[in-house]
Amino acid sequence: MIYLKINQNFGEQTQFLFFFIITILIVWLVLVLFSYRRYGWKRTTMYFLPMIIAALFIESAGVASGRYYYPGYLLYLSVVGGGVPLIIVLAWSANLFLFLHIGKYVTLKFYDRHNYLQIILISFLAGIIGVCLDLLEDPIAHHNNWWIWAGSLRGVKFFEVPIINFVGWFYLIFFMSVATILIERSSFSENRKVLISISSISITGIVIFLTHGATLKLFQMIGLA
Repeated sequence: MIYLKINQNFGEQTQFLFFFIITILIVWLVLVLFSYRRYGWKRTTMYFLPMIIAALFIESAGVASGRYYYPGYLLYLSVVGGGVPLIIVLAWSANLFLFLHIGKYVTLKFYDRHNYLQIILISFLAGIIGVCLDLLEDPIAHHNNWWIWAGSLRGVKFFEVPIINFVGWFYLIFFMSVATILIERSSFSENRKVLISISSISITGIVIFLTHGATLKLFQMIGLA
C-alpha cells in the first residue's frame, strides 16, 4: 500500500536541507524538460517513471530495514513500511537519465557498434559515474543529516557511509541502464515500450535485490559489511 505523508517539522535535525531540495528539484525539472523537448513525452516517461518506481521500492525497503532514515523532509512516500522523501525518488530518476546519457556519449567515442557489448559498456560507465558522484554526495549528506546511516552498521565505511552503499548505487544504475537501453532499442512501438519499461521493473528489481543481497553476504563473510 502506497501512502503520502506530510511532515510538519520540515528541516528538523538537518542543515541546508532547503537548498539541497531546491537544487535537486531544479536539476530534475531541467532534465525532464530537456528530455521532453528532444524525445517527446513517451520516451521521457520511459526514462524517468520506471526509475521513480524502482527507487521508491528500494529506498522504502532500506528505510524499513533500519539501515538509514531521512529526517526533516516535507513529503514522504512509502510502499513497504519505510518513509522516503519524494525528492529522493525524483533524484534517482534524474541520476539515471544523466548518467545513462553521459555513458552513451562517452562510449560512442570509442565503441560505435550497436551490440550487447556496447550496452554493457554504457551501463557500466553509467554505474561508475554514479558511484563517483555518491563518493562526494553521501558523506556531505550524512554530515548535514540529509539522510542518516544507522550507527550500529558494521564493516568498512567511507566517511561513516557503509561501503556496501556504493555497491548498491552501481547495481541500481547499471541494471536499470541495461533494461532501459534494451527497451529503447527494441522494435516495439513507442506506446508498448512505455508499458514494457514499467512492467519490467519487477524483473529488474529482483535482479538488483538478488545481486545486492549476494554481494552483501559476501562482504559480511570477509568483514567488509
